[in-house]
Amino acid sequence: MGLSPSLLDREDVHVVIVGGGYAGIQLARNLKNKARFTLIDPKEMLYHNVGAVRSCTEPGFAKKILIPYAPTFGENFKQGAVTGIDAAGKTVLLASGETVKYSHLVLATGSTGAFPGKPPDGMTTTAEVTEKSEAVLKLVQAAKNIVIVGGGAVGTEIAGEIATDYKDKEVTLIHPRDKLVNGESSDAFQKRLKEILQGLGVKLVLGERVTNLDQLPTDRVENVTVVTDKGTEISADLVIPCTGLKVNSMAYKDSLASSMEDNGSLKVNNFFEVQGTEGIYAIGDCTNIPETKMAYRASMHSDLLVKNILAQETGGTRKEYKPDPFIMVVSVGRKAALGQKGIALLPEFVLRIMKARDMMTGRYWKEMGQKLPR
Repeated sequence: MGLSPSLLDREDVHVVIVGGGYAGIQLARNLKNKARFTLIDPKEMLYHNVGAVRSCTEPGFAKKILIPYAPTFGENFKQGAVTGIDAAGKTVLLASGETVKYSHLVLATGSTGAFPGKPPDGMTTTAEVTEKSEAVLKLVQAAKNIVIVGGGAVGTEIAGEIATDYKDKEVTLIHPRDKLVNGESSDAFQKRLKEILQGLGVKLVLGERVTNLDQLPTDRVENVTVVTDKGTEISADLVIPCTGLKVNSMAYKDSLASSMEDNGSLKVNNFFEVQGTEGIYAIGDCTNIPETKMAYRASMHSDLLVKNILAQETGGTRKEYKPDPFIMVVSVGRKAALGQKGIALLPEFVLRIMKARDMMTGRYWKEMGQKLPR
């Protein structure tokens, strides 16, 4: 933040951040030595979901995707689940019954979905999530015919990880659309991505939807048949679902219902202000901003919002958020990665170093001011 102003001497300024994902931690880091803040999250650690897929294939990797909040934020971190917001009283209510007053409330609650793309529901400790990751790793190691349901970024990356590290396994990726990862990506991106996956031996079943997922076990190795709406039948002994990303609206769905879209996201303007409220902002995946939801963009939201809060409180000029062109980066195992910005493909060798090599674990441990475990 350079020589930007500080609000530390302002007792009337207290920024409360709900959600410790990429948007929340970036905001909190930017507020250090700038203003009083409290970061609230039900978990005791950041779940680095960008790298989580590798915890399902590499023994010991789980500890690298779980970064504790307390060493970074100290007393500015409060573990708990926000269950309500009193906008008039500028107070948030925690499940414990505790209340926290704010001058600025930033909702960075992110999204929920299937593990490993998102943390398991209800698991709040490093020990619990590590145990879950290791359990999935053992399933992957024991299985021979693995079917991944859902070819978004997470499903595609898991397919790449398994096919790279376990060449003796059959891996099938089923996706209801013809384009993997993101429908906005170019034909060139799609062609190259499919080349990489098929080069690893991944079987692609595209344009077909699994119809019996609810009847299939996902927590054990067992011989089953996966059926699609086109009548395709695929034998599997392990099914990994990678579908169903949803906005995490639990903290505000009752208090801010009139400010929500039908999918649970919050309606915001170009300053991240939540429609119909005062002093309440939203950033990251829980906003209705029409852009690809990525850690990269969440950090951009956080950087600009902090600057705007400081400017607003010191008589400066705020700047509007303007989304960048389309951008997408996926790793395909530890030896390949592919990306697109605007209409251009990004250099693969750069992306291999930036993401595929260590799934950006080193970067995030360093940003949190902690040492990457070995």
